[in-house]
Amino acid sequence: MKSDHSHPLGLRQRLLLWILLPLIAVFTGSILLDYRLAQETANTAYDHSLNDAVLDIVAYIQTTGLNPGLHLTPEAEAMLRSDATDKIFFAIRGPDQQLLAGDADLPIYPGSLRTRPIFVDDIYQDEEIRATTHRVAINGNEITITVAETMRERNHASHRILAAIAFPNLMIVVATLLVIYFGVRRGLVPLVHIENQIASRSPRDLRALDIEHVPREIHPMLTRLNELFESLRLAAAAQQRFLADAAHQLRTPLAGLQTQIELVAAEGKYLRNEERLARIEESVERIAHLVTQLLIYAQTEPAASANQIFQPVALHELAESAASTFIDRALIKDIDLGFEIEPAVTEGIAWMLREALGNLIDNALRYCPAGSTITVCSGIRFDHPYLAVEDNGPGIPIEERDKVFERFYRIPGSVSGGCGLGLSIVQEIAQLHTATINFSELAGGGLTVVLTFPANDMKNE
Repeated sequence: MKSDHSHPLGLRQRLLLWILLPLIAVFTGSILLDYRLAQETANTAYDHSLNDAVLDIVAYIQTTGLNPGLHLTPEAEAMLRSDATDKIFFAIRGPDQQLLAGDADLPIYPGSLRTRPIFVDDIYQDEEIRATTHRVAINGNEITITVAETMRERNHASHRILAAIAFPNLMIVVATLLVIYFGVRRGLVPLVHIENQIASRSPRDLRALDIEHVPREIHPMLTRLNELFESLRLAAAAQQRFLADAAHQLRTPLAGLQTQIELVAAEGKYLRNEERLARIEESVERIAHLVTQLLIYAQTEPAASANQIFQPVALHELAESAASTFIDRALIKDIDLGFEIEPAVTEGIAWMLREALGNLIDNALRYCPAGSTITVCSGIRFDHPYLAVEDNGPGIPIEERDKVFERFYRIPGSVSGGCGLGLSIVQEIAQLHTATINFSELAGGGLTVVLTFPANDMKNE
């Protein structure tokens, strides 16, 4: 079953959310309260006008003998019903609830002049109305007067009141949010600086973070982080010391063993079985090579190289010095080892780059037959410094080029005495230097391996 892993909110989002929610709640409550108070004030004014209409009608009621009547001229009734927006309805009923004047189907609502007027909201003729009923005693006769009006003007006034209240409050909320947003953003600037410090570092950079100006709330956390960096630096230094000691302890007996074999061979002890001597010498050489490669591989891992410092490295000088150490081997194998170097400088760890180039040259010497040509190159291509090794040997099949970077992998059918770590070491060093490794075939046969480094603003000369 596929699970949904949502990303947690950032600190900025959390702060804004916890400020925004109460602010919206306060804003909504304030709008409702202000709107209700304003609406009650407006209703009071309209109700007062409606109540005045009842009193105006009372003034037109007269009694003739025992029967009360309404002496209302058409002009007066038109004035009573007239309104620019709303409709006015009224009904006057006598003691027996007989209609004396007005709208016969207008309901009778509770109310009396002796008490506070009661106003009722209702639906009449499919419209919302506000109505009040008064019971008046005239010459001993109880007269019931009901007056109602539609609520168009009231609703329109309510909307105007709501807009007049909501707009300024909304502007205040928006302005407050902007102030809070920029305030929170400004307040989190030290965290952004710390984030940038960490994001811009490579795995080998274990320097302490600059926490002098950070907020005191995160100071303990960053202090613990710096303590962790210090522990990792000490561990990396201890690993480097161990590897150096191991290299010394392993190389010394192997060199001694090789020397003793050479002495025994010089004394003629293996005259009867020179093939066995050759196998012993080959085995010792392979063991020495394997130990050397393992130690170099361990030293190039990120954890072990954390204390290494990048410095400007002249690739053309490095190429010349690294290749010079292989000239004797090339002469013994009758291989033409040459240079095509142009000035190029990059930031890096010199001894690692020398090992990477040395492994590429060593591979070429191991796999190229006698009479081959190997060329070590350096220079700048498309603003990128590079190192390259060209040879006209058998090359690497395309289907094998991804596999050769695996540790201890050797191409099937290979007759070389390698241990399968050379290109793994080159890859580790390339990744540490953010460099790329590319293979390309030469037109006349052979292979070119190119290490391309990031473009930089250093003066390559």
